[in-house]
Amino acid sequence: MVFPSESAEQLRRRILESCQDHFRKVLDSLREVRLMISAYQTNDENGVYNHHNNILKFNEESSKKKKDIMMEVAEVGAVLLSRDDFIRLSSHVETISDYCIGISYRIVELVKRRWKVKKEIMKSIEDLCEATLDCVTRLREAIITLIYGGPKVFEVAEQVGVAEKTVDNIYRKVDFTVLASRMKLPAKFIIREIAEFLEGIADVCEDASDIVRILAITT
Repeated sequence: MVFPSESAEQLRRRILESCQDHFRKVLDSLREVRLMISAYQTNDENGVYNHHNNILKFNEESSKKKKDIMMEVAEVGAVLLSRDDFIRLSSHVETISDYCIGISYRIVELVKRRWKVKKEIMKSIEDLCEATLDCVTRLREAIITLIYGGPKVFEVAEQVGVAEKTVDNIYRKVDFTVLASRMKLPAKFIIREIAEFLEGIADVCEDASDIVRILAITT
């Protein structure tokens, strides 16, 4: 709800705080993905399912947070000039959550169907996940920095692009390793999709960092 006494700056800060809460849910979800991959590597089926359930919970909470942000922006109306950019940022954040869900379901299928993946390949997927998590963490830092504004926002946002390139380099190596492996075809498809989703998360982060730069200029 918008109060008459709230200034544009106060409204901006409030919506930024909501965006941070939204992002926290998504970051927690990706951390669960990392733990889920580790659980799969150690044949911890209960761990896989527990992390999957956590990801489902965070995804639900993330979707609710996105709707809350949409409502806040709608209530603010024309008072906040950058409202469209906040909506775009929230949509990008939600896309990351959707990717996490996609990865989670695929790991569950690997467990259900007893499809085995070589340890070295799963280790490379884990490395890719770590690099993706670093990229998402840097984006979160950029969003946090928005509250304070200034050149620091651009400096932190630049690091998102650096982290995204690291993910790309790891992804290319993982993809060719999986293609050259002798895994069963269905398992190979699933592992490639997991790698693609992790790389996709990094791409979304880079796009979102551009929105952060715009918000730093317009708010």
